[in-house]
Amino acid sequence: MSDDGTIGEKQDNVEDLLSSLLGNNEEITEEIAKEQAIVRISAEKRRSHYVTVIDIDSSDIRKLEIDDLTKELKRRLAAGGTIKGNKIEIQGDHRYKVREILKEFGFKPENIFVNEDIIVVERK
Repeated sequence: MSDDGTIGEKQDNVEDLLSSLLGNNEEITEEIAKEQAIVRISAEKRRSHYVTVIDIDSSDIRKLEIDDLTKELKRRLAAGGTIKGNKIEIQGDHRYKVREILKEFGFKPENIFVNEDIIVVERK
């Protein structure tokens, strides 16, 4: 019979082998979340400014690393932006550029919907 040290070493070897074959488990779950996410992109006109709103509908929004995605969108679009719940708001009308960037990030093109109309938001 083996002692506990040998069993522990074997278990570590099995875990190393599995992670080398399957890759990082967090990366896999992030990729699955991206493939299953439904994304709606729209433009809103607020006063005299346009805002691109990216609404991400996912079963596990935390796996998508929405903070990193927002930072990258802001950097690549040279625009300010913020996160409000599961929505990303980017200053300016960047609907079609955002769609291309999301494709590069691994979101499925058939799950990305762009609203052609500009929504006018009136302040009370």
